[in-house]
Amino acid sequence: MGQFDHPNIIRLEGVVTKSKPVMIVVEYMENGSLDSFLRKHDGHFTVIQLVGMLRGIASGMKYLSDMGYVHRDLAARNILVNSNLVCKVSDFGLSRVLEDDPEAAYTTTGGKIPIRWTAPEAIAYRKFSSASDAWSYGIQPTHTSTPHTVPISNCPSILRT
Repeated sequence: MGQFDHPNIIRLEGVVTKSKPVMIVVEYMENGSLDSFLRKHDGHFTVIQLVGMLRGIASGMKYLSDMGYVHRDLAARNILVNSNLVCKVSDFGLSRVLEDDPEAAYTTTGGKIPIRWTAPEAIAYRKFSSASDAWSYGIQPTHTSTPHTVPISNCPSILRT
């Protein structure tokens, strides 16, 4: 995370390792997570403002892809918003570095998957790539324009294997 330098990626300020638990310190984002922010201010944004937020998320995700990373958990809860409505991708707990091959994918064998935001191939084969991140990004416009709805609300939120 420390190597990332992009206006739409959360900036790492430091890491506290002298105590337990270890703490990661990131830049302060006044408005918190995008999902909470949109619910709190439902109907207060213009289409131009919403598209600007989505553009920022797309720009950050393109940067991650160009750097050879797959995020694996892109959802509005993992996007932070500052006082200027700039959206920044955060929460890199599930992210993985890919090989130099642009077609590379990260395959996992177990764990939880947030299926409402996850691409079908990632659910079926546990194969994550820039393409599966793009699928997750595709959920964002719906969630951004209708913050009180849950994407694919008739399915469970977590798949456990």
